[in-house]
Amino acid sequence: MAAAATAAPPRAASRPGWIIGPLVDLSLVIGSAAAGYLYLLLYAVLHVPITYLWWFWSVGFDGTHIFGTASRTFFDREARARHGRLFYGSLLFFFGLGPAMVLAGLKGWLYLLVGAWAYYHVIRQHYGFMVLYKVKNHDLSPLDNKLDRLFLGVTLVLPPFHRFFIHHPQELGIPFSFTRAETPMWVLLAVTVALYLARQTQRYRSGVPVDLPKLLLFAAVIPLHWLTFAYMSWQAAVPTVTIVHNLQYHALVWFHNRNRYGGRKGHGLIPSAVSRSLLVYAAVALVFSALYRIPGFELGRVSDLAFGLFSGFGLTHYYLDSRIWRVRHDPGLREALQLG
Repeated sequence: MAAAATAAPPRAASRPGWIIGPLVDLSLVIGSAAAGYLYLLLYAVLHVPITYLWWFWSVGFDGTHIFGTASRTFFDREARARHGRLFYGSLLFFFGLGPAMVLAGLKGWLYLLVGAWAYYHVIRQHYGFMVLYKVKNHDLSPLDNKLDRLFLGVTLVLPPFHRFFIHHPQELGIPFSFTRAETPMWVLLAVTVALYLARQTQRYRSGVPVDLPKLLLFAAVIPLHWLTFAYMSWQAAVPTVTIVHNLQYHALVWFHNRNRYGGRKGHGLIPSAVSRSLLVYAAVALVFSALYRIPGFELGRVSDLAFGLFSGFGLTHYYLDSRIWRVRHDPGLREALQLG
């Protein structure tokens, strides 16, 4: 063993592989977690009313990031021609699903569907950025792929499970709790973390280059989720963890749109306009967000059917977003994201 240790190859000197660039990645992909920590501070320490934080997030960031999806789907003439059945089929299905569930007396289940899918959507995006960093840094060992997936999944799923299914089920209207699951939960977390740290130690001693961007992403988002669900109910947790997702998404969409639409014809007026100027992108996104978020909130307060209808924006986004970022099957997407 000692001989094997002394024969380990020297660590290869390599620059970190960034998705967009070190400045944007560190400020908006990884550093976006700072917005979540700021929300946590404003709510839990400074006691800023959640209504203020919710509106600022909802119109300024969440509704605008749904425009980001629309900019490369419904507003893209070429994409509409290629994937029209997917786009309009999902639109009809999900805008009809909400009202149908309300009429069937399943409004509570609709809330659960929207909330659970939204959180899964956030986790999947963190997973997506993790994969992009792994590709950029040639960190594609089958063992590491499995451990990275396990580590990220366990550390992000357990915080809301710990709060809502063990200690505060009443916040979701659940009449019982899984108190016996707490010890197995902590055991699962401890084993997962121990396995992951052991593998990182092994990689380091073997001279494998460190995938710094991936580890920085983990260090930014995982503690935020544990702190958020330790101190916040679901109403406050939603904008806190989602604003991170929103900023990451805007960075990626802007990068994609600039590379795919900039100076090219055939995609339509909006993709062309928002790919040339970040200010134009932000302005159009804010108008789009305000036009549906404000009336959607006001109408949803007085009509369950309106709530069901406007839920279609989020549900359609969650579904389409799971289909349009599949880099393996889309050469144009790989080119726009500069993945070679």
